[in-house]
Amino acid sequence: MLITSDAYTQLEDTLAKMAEAAELDQTRWNRLKTAYEAISKWLSEDPDFFGEVEIEIYPQGSVSIGTTTKPYGRTEFDLDVIIHIKLLSSNHQPETIFNEVVRRLNENETYQKMSESKSRCVRLNYKGDFHLDVVPGCMVVIHDNELIDIPDQKRKIWLRSCPKGYQSWFLEIANKVQLTFLEKAFSANKIEIEEYAKKKPLQRAIQLIKMDRNIYFNKHPEHAPASIILTTLAAQFYDGQPSISETFEGIIDKIRNHIKILYPNRPFEIPNPANPSENLADVWEDKPELYSHFISFIEKLYSDWQKLKKSHGIEEEAELMKGMFGEDSYIKAMEAKADMVNKRRGQGLAILPSGIMIDSHAEKSLPVKPNTFYGD
Repeated sequence: MLITSDAYTQLEDTLAKMAEAAELDQTRWNRLKTAYEAISKWLSEDPDFFGEVEIEIYPQGSVSIGTTTKPYGRTEFDLDVIIHIKLLSSNHQPETIFNEVVRRLNENETYQKMSESKSRCVRLNYKGDFHLDVVPGCMVVIHDNELIDIPDQKRKIWLRSCPKGYQSWFLEIANKVQLTFLEKAFSANKIEIEEYAKKKPLQRAIQLIKMDRNIYFNKHPEHAPASIILTTLAAQFYDGQPSISETFEGIIDKIRNHIKILYPNRPFEIPNPANPSENLADVWEDKPELYSHFISFIEKLYSDWQKLKKSHGIEEEAELMKGMFGEDSYIKAMEAKADMVNKRRGQGLAILPSGIMIDSHAEKSLPVKPNTFYGD
């Protein structure tokens, strides 16, 4: 971590570490990958339906674009994977494909005990780890490896989707920033750049927005806007800022203005950038009260951010950040900072006049005073 006396850099660093504390870690990502590869293998070994069919399995949603966040108050992550079945959807009924996936999974004693059929997926509950929503999909046309039809087994229709195309669209926008604000801060002071500083500001801002959403709608999660809505709007309104705080503020400002100027009383459509015929916010048409909850959330997010910008002192800032993004994430960020100070102190810790931590033999450095970051 960066240990700095510069308030802006300090905020930026803390925001990044808080988002990192709430995301899917590498160990759990490895377990997820092992889990969905095992599902693919089990389907491919089916002697009745899938055995002669090519199947590709891959994550979609937050896992694929690097914006995972742990649900508030829970240890499990909600994650999605696509079972891309290389059969033309036009040759099959949607309920047939869905039912075949359910049948094959239930033939496995382990999967049978943890499975729950939903409208468009089969949920596998890896207790204490993650909920894995297995979403089957078939080809729309031959030789197109992105466009798929997903069976809605309750409505008995195919739903067009393009998760790979969405991932490419999002990452192209996020990667417009070649060096983040934190990467530049590390490089300017000749410090090896840590991994958490490399994640793009758009990804971090979306993580923080979702963290705040999870807290705001903790008692009524059914009112919360879907991650795909928040993610798509964030990417569409992103202006390429290199810092998390500028990105976060810019996105919220633009969403808020979009609502106030154009759609104060009625919901708007959000076309899927990878499949424009799909309205990602169609739920607002069926349940307009959810749009009202969305507006209230954006107003609260805007208000809280303005308070954080104007906060005076570490204690006030800490309380605001805990309220917005979670106490656990804040504590983990502060613990990481304290650990860094303690490790470096024994190595001859020093700090530049700019506030960046360096070795004590560096030029123009000052000794660091003892600090636990808890006011002790």
